[in-house]
Amino acid sequence: MAQRIAVVTGASGHLGRHLVAGLTARGLSVLAVSRSGAAPGVGEAASLAADLSRDDVVDVVRAALPDGELAMLVHAAGLPGSSGVATVEPGLPAVAVDLKVGGLLRLLRAVDDRIVDHSRIVAVGGHLGSEPTEHAPLAGIANAALASVVRQLVGPLGRRGATVHLVAPGPFESPRTERLIASKAAGEGVSVDQMREAMIADTPLGRMPTAEEVAAIIVGLLDPAADLLTGSTLALDAGLRRGLF
Repeated sequence: MAQRIAVVTGASGHLGRHLVAGLTARGLSVLAVSRSGAAPGVGEAASLAADLSRDDVVDVVRAALPDGELAMLVHAAGLPGSSGVATVEPGLPAVAVDLKVGGLLRLLRAVDDRIVDHSRIVAVGGHLGSEPTEHAPLAGIANAALASVVRQLVGPLGRRGATVHLVAPGPFESPRTERLIASKAAGEGVSVDQMREAMIADTPLGRMPTAEEVAAIIVGLLDPAADLLTGSTLALDAGLRRGLF
């Protein structure tokens, strides 16, 4: 049986580290990709420094792939911060879309000859793609674009027996969420603790999800039955999202 491999981008981030750990625990040979190449805590995974905004990343990632067939690609690279939509630098949304959408397309080219039946292509977006806020324009714009490209990829990947999925977490416990809370608190003139409590109160479960929980659901897409979820958006927001679509 051929070795099964996985690729994780954003591997130095809070979620990325849990993804690498979960996929490694499943016996996959994992390539952990980050801008710096410094991905602490990735254990047996191979680390790679790569800039997903550059077209030559296709060759960089392809050359670093372990031998084997692709079980899962998880594009979990995070976005840079910015000011609110009223004052954001006009060129930054295009940069964000290039990282999320362009990065995914470049990665697909890098792993193209490793895709087999039941290969999973997973893009990590966020609930702000469907319920945007003025405080995080880059996430709102880029994740909406990511949802569109995931739906478009269903056909070409499906004809090869592979599936594509968008995972849209709400806020989960992480340093990035703490920065978002601080930004929103400053914008609304309340304390960080007050803003955190308000965000938790909006969640039916009465708590924020953890990165471990989000990673576990993503890794669970390796189950063959997850074929039926191709093209879908998994809203991992603990009930925060209220819209029907």
